[in-house]
Amino acid sequence: MDKCLKELIEISNNVGSDLTLIQGGGGNTSVKTGDGKYMYIKASGTALKDMTQEKGWRKIDIERTISILDDKMLSTLDSDSREAEVVHRLNISCVDGLKNAGRPSVEAHLHAMLNKYVIHLHPNMVGAYVSAKNGLPMLQKLFANEKKHFLWIEYADPGLTLARKVSALISEYVDKYGTKPEILFLEKHGIFISTASYDAALKLVDKVKKICGRKLKQTPKVKIKAIDNEIINSAKSAIRKAYFNATGQYVMVSHFVDRQISSFMQRKDAGKLLAYEALSPDEIVYTNGPALWIEKTDSKYIEAKLTKQIAKESKPSLAFLVKGLGLFVVGNYSLLNTTKDIVKSSLFIRVCAASMGGINPLNTRQRNFIKNWESESFRKSILSGGAGNQLQNRNAIVTGAGSGLGRGLAIGLARAGANVALADIDENAAKETAAMIKAQLPTISTMVVPCDVTNADSVSSGFDKLMINWGGLDILVNAAGVAPAFSLTDLPVNKWRFALEVNLTGYFLMAQKAAQIMIKQGMGGSIINLSSKSGIDPSKNNTPYNATKSGELHMARGWAMELGQHNIRVNSVCPGNVFEGSKIWNPEYIKVCAKKYGIKPEEVIPYYVSKTMLGKEIKGQDIADTVVFLVSDKARMITAQTIVVDAGQAMVR
Repeated sequence: MDKCLKELIEISNNVGSDLTLIQGGGGNTSVKTGDGKYMYIKASGTALKDMTQEKGWRKIDIERTISILDDKMLSTLDSDSREAEVVHRLNISCVDGLKNAGRPSVEAHLHAMLNKYVIHLHPNMVGAYVSAKNGLPMLQKLFANEKKHFLWIEYADPGLTLARKVSALISEYVDKYGTKPEILFLEKHGIFISTASYDAALKLVDKVKKICGRKLKQTPKVKIKAIDNEIINSAKSAIRKAYFNATGQYVMVSHFVDRQISSFMQRKDAGKLLAYEALSPDEIVYTNGPALWIEKTDSKYIEAKLTKQIAKESKPSLAFLVKGLGLFVVGNYSLLNTTKDIVKSSLFIRVCAASMGGINPLNTRQRNFIKNWESESFRKSILSGGAGNQLQNRNAIVTGAGSGLGRGLAIGLARAGANVALADIDENAAKETAAMIKAQLPTISTMVVPCDVTNADSVSSGFDKLMINWGGLDILVNAAGVAPAFSLTDLPVNKWRFALEVNLTGYFLMAQKAAQIMIKQGMGGSIINLSSKSGIDPSKNNTPYNATKSGELHMARGWAMELGQHNIRVNSVCPGNVFEGSKIWNPEYIKVCAKKYGIKPEEVIPYYVSKTMLGKEIKGQDIADTVVFLVSDKARMITAQTIVVDAGQAMVR
């Protein structure tokens, strides 16, 4: 590995692991080659701590990069066209030959004109000064005894405008001091550290952090009161319902509370401090502005606040600071922690800036530029995984998710964008399913829920875990099932009762708890009972399966009649014979079927396939596609129905 690239990765991982230096994974780094011709720089959308030899960086031509600043034609373009053209030119300045490696940081121009090692960060302690009305004179006092002067950059729109402004200021600095600046404070933004040596760069970051932190008040020690989960879950439901009613969007809701959040909530001026607009571009892009101060957890009260924001053509808040309870964050699973980190940073900065002559937020024009800036939208889409599927951000729970159809349905829902709770009595099997989803869909949230569906306490505990983690439920798929195959005369009564417990009691307990949550949420929902073609057309030597699968259909119809008034839809899916990954179609069961039809075990699957009209083997994905359709808005007027997916065997009349 090139030495410069190695140093870039080490520097990036070092500063990126310190949450006090970054906001939500932001920041940029670069290292120039010894001949000064090229520069390794962080790729946009990559967290500093995640950079490796394989990903997260680009190598660009410095001369080409700086030449972009001198092109007067760019000034004749409107801001959107100009920034798009700049991004294009930065891409063609790359000389690494990498494909699908991401684009270089949009701040590459700034890096190119500075010293060999450049670190751009958004430290909390720096944010306090660059977001305060008297921040500059305060910094001048703090750094008065330092040998080298820092460079203060008054706010400019990110991208080409900022780069050109900094270029002019650096030229003035060099003329005055005979060297390039090592510390650049950017108003309403952050800091650039620029040095000629590797060790000096990291040491200077640490030094600036200590100097800036000297005069800042530390978070006072406060006692964090324990709050009952039921109260937290009720607040989550209120926020989720309010957000859904105001925007039509499904969101996950996470709750956070710590010493800093508790301390801020106890301030008499908490609401006043949060009334100031966004302090930085990151606060606009990732949290849609400051956290919304909430006095009471009433969904209509919260909805009114969100509706008011939208009426002003602002995006609705993604963070809610609820008095006495803590911080609630909504949005995509992959961005929840990023949002939380940026909100906490903002709380700290607001308190500190308020004591330095007052808070100096972004003005209306500056906020509008950031809202429309393609580069920030791109960075957010990278971190969120670019998800945009029909079940995006809906929360689902699937029973029997550790194997067979349950596993296939869980994966299918995840592919459609849903977050999936994997309920199974076999915890290790459910973990395997979670690993499979993670490998395919890293931005999708999964949760393993050890659950015995025949036990009411176990079921209740599983749903409690889901609510604590995600704050709501939209979809239940009952898929756990058993099929003890015996003739009527040979059927042991304990096998009969076992089938009744799993296939009927299990479906009932799960649906009962899910319905209670969905009714309380007031957002509708969807319940699917996975039955079988045997629920319509009975099969030989299958008394427990015939009875329970038929019963599941009738339970679903009755539930649909009860729950329709709450906009909760209940439907059933009757698969044909799905052999792929099935625990039911095990070697012993296949032997029973072979004996029943007088054929060899290896002939059983081809025999069943031959009985279908299409003559095709049914796969788990075929069933998953049907379930995804039924729980989606495309099926919004379908309830109390039975869909048979069997390649043409049973007919529903």
